[in-house]
Amino acid sequence: MTTSSLINDPAVAEFVLAFADDEHMVGARHAEWIGTAPFLEEDLAFCSIAQDELGHALGLYGLLTNDIDRFALLRSAGEYRSCHLAERAAPTWDDALIRHWLYDTAEALRWGALVQSSIPELASLARRALREEAFHTDHAVMFLERVVSAPTKPAIEAAIERLLPDALGVFEPVAGEARALELGVVSESSADLGRRWAEATVASLAALGLVVAWPAEPTAQAGRTVREAGFGEFLESLQAVISIEPAAIW
Repeated sequence: MTTSSLINDPAVAEFVLAFADDEHMVGARHAEWIGTAPFLEEDLAFCSIAQDELGHALGLYGLLTNDIDRFALLRSAGEYRSCHLAERAAPTWDDALIRHWLYDTAEALRWGALVQSSIPELASLARRALREEAFHTDHAVMFLERVVSAPTKPAIEAAIERLLPDALGVFEPVAGEARALELGVVSESSADLGRRWAEATVASLAALGLVVAWPAEPTAQAGRTVREAGFGEFLESLQAVISIEPAAIW
């Protein structure tokens, strides 16, 4: 089976779409903190991380369509397949930091399962993304280590407890995953990746001295077809410019 036919396989396309939408939404949410982070260094860091995530989304969308911008921005809310952790708002800096840590540690495992993909373009994108993810995870861990011994520790623990159910949802089985595994598009199931991520996260929490109740179940997402509360308004904000004249070349 050729690379082209793999990507045109509806099940594989749905699998890739879920990851693409995750990267798109988390990058856009990170970008909301540019210019408003608590100090300039983090303005710059979140700008760089957001740019990387949107670049990953661009690469993944490019495996699905030749009309990337309209596909990325002009679908209806129900056509997106992002996980709730990626698309939810982070109204406080605590939430933004913890979402960054939870998502990027999960993301690194997801990209790692694609480096030997039977789709050469996807394998190449995964190898490039992992180099950038090394910076993202180092930044998240370093910043978390700085704040856990500060007066903000209770707020950090509270943010982790708020976001953990959504973080577990990152590894909810994705539509098309069985087909992607069968064809060698991905080397490891979401369930197996989720178990590895959970073990590493529990160990990290203990090492940092953070006392957090581990949730029994992820937030119900009905196969990523149910959008997070407020997603419609968020999508409208992303469409604000392109919807002025969708056919225009800016």
